[in-house]
Amino acid sequence: MINILQWYNASLSRRISSVFMVLLTILLIVIAFSINQLRVIDAEMKEVAYIDVPLNQIMERVEMLQLEQHILLEQFRLKERDPAGKMSPDQEYAYQKQQMKALLDQAVELIAQNLKANSIRFEKQQHQGLLDEIEAYHHHSDQFETALGDMLHNETISESSKQHLEQLANNLEQSVQQILTQIEQLTVDASRYTEKHEQEFFWVNMALGICALVIGFLLTGYIVQFFHKRIARMKHDIAQIDSSLTTGTPIPFPQVTDSADYLDEFSALEQELKLVMGRLAQEIENRELVEQQLLRLATHDKLTGAYNRHKWDDQLKWQVSLGQQGALFSLVLLDIDYFKRINDQFGHPVGDKVLTHLCQLIQSELDNTSMLFRIGGEEFAIILPLKNGQMALQFAETIRVKIEQSAEPGIPAYTVSMGVCECQAQDSVRTLFNRVDQCLYHAKGQGRNQVILE
Repeated sequence: MINILQWYNASLSRRISSVFMVLLTILLIVIAFSINQLRVIDAEMKEVAYIDVPLNQIMERVEMLQLEQHILLEQFRLKERDPAGKMSPDQEYAYQKQQMKALLDQAVELIAQNLKANSIRFEKQQHQGLLDEIEAYHHHSDQFETALGDMLHNETISESSKQHLEQLANNLEQSVQQILTQIEQLTVDASRYTEKHEQEFFWVNMALGICALVIGFLLTGYIVQFFHKRIARMKHDIAQIDSSLTTGTPIPFPQVTDSADYLDEFSALEQELKLVMGRLAQEIENRELVEQQLLRLATHDKLTGAYNRHKWDDQLKWQVSLGQQGALFSLVLLDIDYFKRINDQFGHPVGDKVLTHLCQLIQSELDNTSMLFRIGGEEFAIILPLKNGQMALQFAETIRVKIEQSAEPGIPAYTVSMGVCECQAQDSVRTLFNRVDQCLYHAKGQGRNQVILE
């Protein structure tokens, strides 16, 4: 199992090479088997060519001699009826027997040599049986020749001698027929072996082609699937980058493995792509942080964290435009009472703490839609969307009381004066601010530490 995993994580070229080696090994095995079968076929076909074919040629001549012997027997019978004939069958038979013996000796020598050299690979028993039949033929031939000579030298031929000679002739003919039958059977067997090996060679070649085709298809399918899978994963990563750049959403940080854990070229390419994605995601995140910091610096007061004057101008214009369309909102303007005296008495660092404390206290009371702005040194403004004048008055009074009652270590007691004004449809930025500024002015003129609603 570990070896399989190591092979799967190996390089692409190594994997393809190993699969090709498996394919080549299988093909070599099939080719070796085919060569071995061809050698077997070649050996057996040599047996057919060097043994059975000569035997067939010998047996063809034996058949001719057998026919001549039949003729001689007929001549002998005719001479018996016509003693004055000039034919000498015994001499003719001896001559034919000599020729037959020479042919059969060739067959015996051919078979014996091949049996001794173990060149005969199939049907050894039949070849041995053929030798036995040839031996039997020589025996019957000698008996027939002896009986024929005795009969020809006797002046009187008995009926029993004739019958005995006829029986020996029949035996001789049957012996030749047995030899011919054996040769014919060997020829049939040789043909059967030839057909068998032709079929085997056909199936071996077919198996070789099918193996090569199947393994080729499997290898092609594996490579196509491998490329498709890896390319699909890389396309997914690229699509993530494109989507993140289009929508502005952060790129998810990919899981990057140690380079020692993979050797595959595509895996290495994927890891490089993931590293690029990681660096890009980090750069986008850093850029977003910088943008947020720049945006905060551009829109917030550095000391107190409240929105600055630039943000105040933009937001007030937008809120007034909404108010002119019927939207409801109120404006609160506040100022720290005697703030110069705090700076002079306790120093500017303490004055900064007072400003920070004031903003923290107000921010704790604001909802998600309300906004706090620092528009001057100790002057602040609060935009309260969806609140009318009375609601804004209650909110401002709550803030005033909390500030008055607050007691923080290191921060002197202080109060604030506030003016509250509800935006009207006919208000502009200037008229609205003037009205709320007048309210703040009246709050200070009436003794400070109070809220005035227009």
